[in-house]
Parts: sequence; C-alpha cells; structure tokens
Amino acid sequence: MEKIKIGITHGDINGVGYELILKTFEAEEMASVCTPVIYGSPKTATYHRKALECQTSFQVVDSAEQAKHGHVNMVNCFGEEELKIDLGQATEDAGTAARISLDCALADLKAGTIDALVTAPLNNNTIRLENGEAFKGQTSYIEQQLEEERKALKIFVSNNLRIALATDKMPVSEIPAHINKETIAEKLVILHNTLKRDFFIDNPRIAVLALNPRAEGKEEQEVIAPVIDELFKRGVRCVGPYSAEDFFGSGNHNHFDAILAMYYDQGVSAFKAWSLDEGVNYTAGLSVLRTAPAVGVGYEMAGKNQVDEQAFRQAIYMAVDMAQNRTRFDQERSNPLKRQYFEKRDDSDKLKLDQVTEEEN
Repeated sequence: MEKIKIGITHGDINGVGYELILKTFEAEEMASVCTPVIYGSPKTATYHRKALECQTSFQVVDSAEQAKHGHVNMVNCFGEEELKIDLGQATEDAGTAARISLDCALADLKAGTIDALVTAPLNNNTIRLENGEAFKGQTSYIEQQLEEERKALKIFVSNNLRIALATDKMPVSEIPAHINKETIAEKLVILHNTLKRDFFIDNPRIAVLALNPRAEGKEEQEVIAPVIDELFKRGVRCVGPYSAEDFFGSGNHNHFDAILAMYYDQGVSAFKAWSLDEGVNYTAGLSVLRTAPAVGVGYEMAGKNQVDEQAFRQAIYMAVDMAQNRTRFDQERSNPLKRQYFEKRDDSDKLKLDQVTEEEN
C-alpha cells in the first residue's frame, strides 16, 4: 500500500514552527508513518536545525511528485531568497513567508498531489493578503481558497475527546446573533458526517452544549432544542442542550463521541484543561483534509529548544488516519444496494437537513 503523502507548512519562521517539524522527524520512524513533504526554505530550516542542535536531515525536491518514501522531503518555496529571521519577533516578513508556504501547499492539496495537510502555527496579525483584507486564520483562509460551497467546522481532538465549535473567535456580544437554527443544524450535520466518514464511527453520539448558564435562555428553548429534536428524528444522534459547567464537571463528556460547543472559549477552555500537550485542531467539512497542533506561535520559546512536539506528532498521525478512514469509507459505499422504498420529505424544510448522508436516513 502506498504511503500517505502529508504536506507540511513551516508556519511563522520566527516562532516554533520549524522546531516542531524538526523535532517530530528527528525520530526516524516518523518518516515511515507517512511521506512528509515540507513546504519551506532549506536555508531557514538549516538555520533552525543548527540553533536547536537537531539531527533531522531532509532532502530538497522540486515538487511533491518527486518526494521519496522513507525520507523527509522539502519543496523549496523561496528559491535562493534569504528569509529574514528575527526569533521571537512578530514581523511582516515572517507573515509573508508563512502565507507563501501555505499557498504552495494548498495548490498541491487542491491538485491532489498530497493527501492531507498539516499546518504549523502562524501569527494572523502579521499576514497581509493581496486584496487588502485581514487574514482571519488558516481555517477560514483554506475554506476561501478552495472556492467550494462547503463550510469548514473546527474540531479540537485529543484521543476520544472531540469538541467542535458552532461559532469561532468573535466578541462575546456578537455570539447570540450567530446562534440560529440554520447555523446549529449545519454544524451538527457536518459533525455527524465527519464522525462517520473521517473518524469511522458508525453511529456517533453528539452532545450539544447550551449557550446560557444552566441552559435557561431563549436560545436554548427557541433555537437549540428544536434543532436537536428535529435532527434526532432524521437519524443524527444529538442530545442536549447541556449546561457546560455541569456537563464537564460530572464527566458526561466521556459518554459521547463529540461535543458541539456554542462559542470558542466555551469549547477550547475545557479542551485545553483536559488535553494541553496533545491537542489537534482538525478542519472538518471540506473536500480536503487538514490538521494542526493546538498550540500557538510560541515567540517566547522560539529557538530555546523548549517546545514539546507531541501535539505536532499527533497532528501527523491524525492526518494519516483521516486519509485512510475517508478512503475506506468511500470504498465501502462505492456500490451501494438500491433502495427498495422511497421516503417522502417536506421540501419546505429550512434546516439544511438534506446534507445528512443518504445511507443514514
């Protein structure tokens, strides 16, 4: 069986991106798990390797097609250009280098030259887009660059703990306006389908958290609970809404395959309390696969050999697993038996429930 080819971006060159990559592949067995293809600068990688006194070796290739199994491969995205390195500093030069690496990797990901993407951390504030718009994060950028109608769903994963976000980073005052039936239904359907196809969980159980303390607000009564009830009837095993405090405090999270949190801090704070060193940020809902370590750019640790690479290693493992699971899922359903009955549906349904995969209804 051919090895899964994993594209890897170098992130912010003034942060811990190269340290995470080099320390991960210092273990020789990692090159046998997949065929790694780093999109970066050989000169910059060599600088970091010397600073860290790291023994990781890599070979430069002209393209991902030339990547060799059993080796750490690097596509040179910068030619002979010398990238300016200011360890621990947020600079626009580093932001530009991070974006170029990401763009090169995304081009190959869309073309199918690599099977999945693992992104090293970067600083959103240092990146300037050509159209003048602000860089809103790698998940949003990947979604835009794919130019698909599909929407991305951010899921934080560590072992059997999976926390998805109904809304992403935004001011707390704006969150209630984004908690509506369409959004909650869309996110739950994506999460349900992702658990089946990418995580290969046959009949996933999803817990839905409440927006308000003690689950006593109008959002729970008028929005969240009705969506849960309707989707459950359609074959999505979602229950709730649960008060976040009681849910995690009582250990109820252990009884579910995934959790949908209403906003960033609600989900991520709980996640990092449980899984600080091994967490992975998984981008679900898109046609491509992308993972990232759930760690920041780490300016304060850059060049000091203080970074624990475990989260990055787990991001590699998960990218490989997701690629294999998705292939297996699709192959098993490539020649389904024809239905012997037809189910009458209400075409006026506005909850986007038609996105639930056919075999689940």
